[in-house]
Amino acid sequence: MYERKITIEVISPTVAYVWRVLQPAYLSGYDEVRLTFKDTKALAIIERFVTNIIGFEIVETSSHHVLIKSISKQLDEEFPTILKRSFLVLKQMADITQEVFDTKDKKLIAQIRPLEMTINKYTNFLRRLINRMGYKYPHYMYLIVTYLELTSNHLDYLYRYYERNPRAIIEKQASKEFAKLQDLIYRTHDLYYNYTPEKFRWISEELPHFNWFEQIQDFEVRYNFKSMAEYLVQISRQIAALHL
Repeated sequence: MYERKITIEVISPTVAYVWRVLQPAYLSGYDEVRLTFKDTKALAIIERFVTNIIGFEIVETSSHHVLIKSISKQLDEEFPTILKRSFLVLKQMADITQEVFDTKDKKLIAQIRPLEMTINKYTNFLRRLINRMGYKYPHYMYLIVTYLELTSNHLDYLYRYYERNPRAIIEKQASKEFAKLQDLIYRTHDLYYNYTPEKFRWISEELPHFNWFEQIQDFEVRYNFKSMAEYLVQISRQIAALHL
């Protein structure tokens, strides 16, 4: 396979900008990315980006450019393993969140943050592999991976919400409702690895993103719960499509 190369001019040395120009190049599967910049502050941001992704390393630097190359060819066959790890990390995040709601100990939710960063790293690499190498039913697989990441994002949003609002009360109802969401995460994981039409039927007819969580008073919590349920339902639909 020939090497794909690209040169990108970094016109702003901010985290928000550098991430958003580097991420598409990474996800698109480029083997070599040359970044040029005038402001040397961009270098530290680029270095931080590279340490938080799988399969890229900086091989050349100067005061005005960085050359990044792929070292992931040996990892290209690891798609099933990394996807499984992504599901397991999501389940761990759900277990921690359930404990937070059960005990009302908000300090525990800080454990979510590093796990969310891990799942971002995994899912970004999976999308990169799909774009680089292709995969059986790539459209459905790409959506499964994307919705996995989005589900984890909303667990992280709950962490950020409680961090910004220390006086926010954890409702008793939220604990009961999250138990259903935790179960849905487990069911979705099981659906992928042990698919049956009946398992998919249960998720489809339950309509959790429409029918659940209405009794939760806190809008922020209810919104994040519903969003996660929506993404999990979408994952289940892509899984069903894999079995047509």
